[in-house]
Amino acid sequence: MGIYTIIILEFLLISSSILLFFKFRKVLGLAPLYLFLGAVRYLQALSGTMVSITVFDDLIIYPISIIIFSGLVFAVLLIYIKEGAASARALIFGIIFSNLILSALFGIMHMGSLVDINSTFAFLIDDKYFITGSILLLLDFLWLVIIYQFLVSIINKKYFFFILFISLLTVFTFDAFVFNITLYWGNVRFYNLLVGNIVGKFFAAFVFSFLLYLYLKYIDKEESSTSFVANQDRGVFSILKYEKKYLKLKSEKQELKKSLTSQLETSLNNISGGFISLDANWCYTFVNKKAAELLGRSPETLLGKHIWTEFPEGVGRSFYKAYYKAVETQETVYFDDYYEPLDKWFENRIYPTPDGLTIYFADITEKKNTDEKNQKLLSLIETSDEFIGLATLDGKPIYLNANGRKLVALEKEEELPDSIAGFFPEDYRENIQTEHFSAIFKTNKWTGEAAFKNFKTGELIPIEMSRFLIKDSETSEPIALGIVAKNITERKEAEEKLKNSELLFRRLTSNVPVGIFQSDKEGFCNYVNDEWLEYAGMSFEQAMGFGWTDAIHPEDQERVRQQWQQCILNAKEFISEFRFKTKEKITWLSVKAVGTFDANNKLYGYIGVALDVTERKNAEEQVKRSQIYLENIINNIGDPVFVKDAESKLVIVNNAFCSIFDLERDAVIGRTLVEHVSPEEQESFLKIDKQVIETGVENVNEETLTVTGKETRMISTKKTRFVDGNGTKFLIGIIRDITERKKTELELKKYRNNLEELVKVRTEEVNSKNEELQRMNNLFVGRELKMKELKNIIKELKLKNDN
Repeated sequence: MGIYTIIILEFLLISSSILLFFKFRKVLGLAPLYLFLGAVRYLQALSGTMVSITVFDDLIIYPISIIIFSGLVFAVLLIYIKEGAASARALIFGIIFSNLILSALFGIMHMGSLVDINSTFAFLIDDKYFITGSILLLLDFLWLVIIYQFLVSIINKKYFFFILFISLLTVFTFDAFVFNITLYWGNVRFYNLLVGNIVGKFFAAFVFSFLLYLYLKYIDKEESSTSFVANQDRGVFSILKYEKKYLKLKSEKQELKKSLTSQLETSLNNISGGFISLDANWCYTFVNKKAAELLGRSPETLLGKHIWTEFPEGVGRSFYKAYYKAVETQETVYFDDYYEPLDKWFENRIYPTPDGLTIYFADITEKKNTDEKNQKLLSLIETSDEFIGLATLDGKPIYLNANGRKLVALEKEEELPDSIAGFFPEDYRENIQTEHFSAIFKTNKWTGEAAFKNFKTGELIPIEMSRFLIKDSETSEPIALGIVAKNITERKEAEEKLKNSELLFRRLTSNVPVGIFQSDKEGFCNYVNDEWLEYAGMSFEQAMGFGWTDAIHPEDQERVRQQWQQCILNAKEFISEFRFKTKEKITWLSVKAVGTFDANNKLYGYIGVALDVTERKNAEEQVKRSQIYLENIINNIGDPVFVKDAESKLVIVNNAFCSIFDLERDAVIGRTLVEHVSPEEQESFLKIDKQVIETGVENVNEETLTVTGKETRMISTKKTRFVDGNGTKFLIGIIRDITERKKTELELKKYRNNLEELVKVRTEEVNSKNEELQRMNNLFVGRELKMKELKNIIKELKLKNDN
């Protein structure tokens, strides 16, 4: 009989025996299967290395040992899947315990020399091989269950064969490495034994996985499919300990976490800005509604997608670089940027985490495109129509409206109590004197929660109340007490129901990298997170109630109070920017709060987000100061100064420029003004503008300027090009009126021509006189010569006479 025939028969015997014993477990129980597995384990220790084959020329495989070992692991995995952790645990401990007893028995018999070991085939067992294999077998069993349960928890059930194969292959490979390193490290055949063992166990893993898959799917399928897909909530260490209570708590925790996450998502979906989160692989993990709207997509189409695959046009842009900078430095990045595909400006806040990025961005296009202007103060509304009452300064009621009477069950004609205290339960009346009146006469107002009593039933009605002094408009002297209250029964009931979920919400938002707060609709704060406290520089207790208002800069407090009350009156979102002031710093915040509603869709409070925008505010203030400074400078320049865009439309002019055209600045900005000059000048001006814009070469030109209805002026115009940080081209020009200089030059030229003519005439006259003088001179000289000649003749005659 060939060796391969023996291997096939051994495999069929062991696998079929295991499956038959297990198939009839309901009749026989699991004991026969346990005994069979113990026996084959003994057979492995006895004859595991007796039979070997060589493959690929030099790789050594022990097929009997591999088949028996694989069958044991196969059986443990089958029992774990179908019978659970307890049965698998009993099998594992049974096999290990029996192996330890056999090991001890062999050791005792060997030391006592009770039998001739060399002559008794039953004890031809290598102690080191047997003990190492037994210990390793325990580790293999535990490792198998851990790998299997982990894969089941993360891989879809349709890949069940793959789960079985990977589980067995991982354990078989682990066993091959540890077993061969322990027993054969340093042996000349170590490499051949190790690789041969791995090759053999790879085929064993595939065959036993396939066999187990077929058995579970087609043969032993009468039980619930839950065992097949292993969807029981087992932990990876359930083979050692399985606690139902722990699993139940874990499941409840997951449900609570899911509920809390849903609340946070709802809150983030209601904020005005975009809010997204990315994982370490640049894939979307959360996209709120506003972000999806701004990106022109739905959240569902983005979740799990790669950001640069979905928006390749963003690669290389400034926010692309900012995202990577935040990841590399693990520091928060703040910046404003223009996104050309959407033609919008966005304020971006990038918060890095070890797991990715959280990004908040808001559309600030309107703020960028409009001038900073002071908002008009909102009208103040301090009263509510639910309960309105008046009382004397000593507390005697004098008026109560219909809604107030209805609230406390007083008929229209029924007399009011003698004192305000009559509206309250007896155990609260002392507070009216010690707390209410004291606060009213010190600060003019008391606000808080209390309870009215129903005059018919005696039941208590929770209220939110404001009591204040009504003063004479002329003398400012107090004349009465005003009371405004409203029924908050529904809110109180809702608060009670939300108490537990609120606590979970606070835990979740405590470390969110933006300020988060929660209050009732009057601004009575009941929660702020750590980031908010960092902005405000106060403790949690100090921020509660209306204590948070102490953090607002004194110059902003009245404005914020009016905005909040207007928000309440119109049941709208609260959106504002204001400052927090601490001893160390002043922080500008951009705050958005949205309403929270009860089951009847009635507003009962607000939840909001606060972002630190100090850097942006400082930058805007600097720009504003720079703009004012620049305007003052150019308006004090005597020569006309102007700036044009690429279409020759004026964007900046000074006072001197407006004076040339005798127009107001509003009538100049945005226009070319070519219609105010002659057609020849229009063509020249626009031609030079275009040339300078396109080439960037400076131009200085003397030209005429004929403004409609005015005289023609001579001007010298210097035009240069300016390119801003966004690549936008502008034309900067300076005009100098040279009309008077040109007139002077013409006069000088005229005088110079007249002088030249006069010089010419005078020169001709002088030349004439010189010629006449020359003639006279020549005449005199001739006469002198003749006189001299006569004198010589006379002298000669006289000498002759004397002789």
